[in-house]
Amino acid sequence: MNDNYKHWTTELLTLFGMWLWEEEEYGHALLCIHGPQWGYKIGQQLKLSWEDVFNDDWGEFKHELELEDNSEIVRPITGKALEYLEKAFKMLKERNEGDSIYLNYRTGKPLTTSTLNRELKKHSDQFLYELTEKLGYEIKLKPLKSNAFQIAWVLKMLDRYRYSKKCMIEMSKFMGHRTLKDTIELIEIEPMEKIIYDFLGSEMCRTTSDILQDKEQLSIYVNDAINDSYTEFKKSITHL
Repeated sequence: MNDNYKHWTTELLTLFGMWLWEEEEYGHALLCIHGPQWGYKIGQQLKLSWEDVFNDDWGEFKHELELEDNSEIVRPITGKALEYLEKAFKMLKERNEGDSIYLNYRTGKPLTTSTLNRELKKHSDQFLYELTEKLGYEIKLKPLKSNAFQIAWVLKMLDRYRYSKKCMIEMSKFMGHRTLKDTIELIEIEPMEKIIYDFLGSEMCRTTSDILQDKEQLSIYVNDAINDSYTEFKKSITHL
């Protein structure tokens, strides 16, 4: 694995999408926010239309996507995905049920796979330049391509299941790869064959020493401390 250049994560792609929204690149912004949350292949993702997410008869957003892929997995419309859909819905002057969600809002034309990689590179180069200016150091990421969204989703799943071989096999099938080796070569991660003991203790090191005097930071920390990852995971799948 090349340690110098990392895959784009769900969090970074979402941040990039938020930046794109401020740049008024609304279609690309929605794609970068939705892509790593739903995990579709890019061709399937770009097929999403407003009728897949919004019920005109009820006048409200649906709770789940109706566009299925070969996995037949239900995708909930929640979180940042829903937040930015609502923003886009409010700003649209005209909309038909079958219209693509992912438009170039400057030209009114749908985003296409034929030009997407070039557009993503242009926008991501500018985003990373500005991010480097603000942070004072460079984040070394792989060139952003249209498959980065599904890769980010897969990496999030593997992290949730601690990179187990069972999960990686499922992710390999999900991505439509012929062999597990194909998946390993793409994501540059080997499955874990054994349990690794964790003796790192609490994550208090991420907080400042005066946390007990800072009510806002204390509230955030305590909330995170009592809502363990398993509890959060169970909450996230209550719709299933």
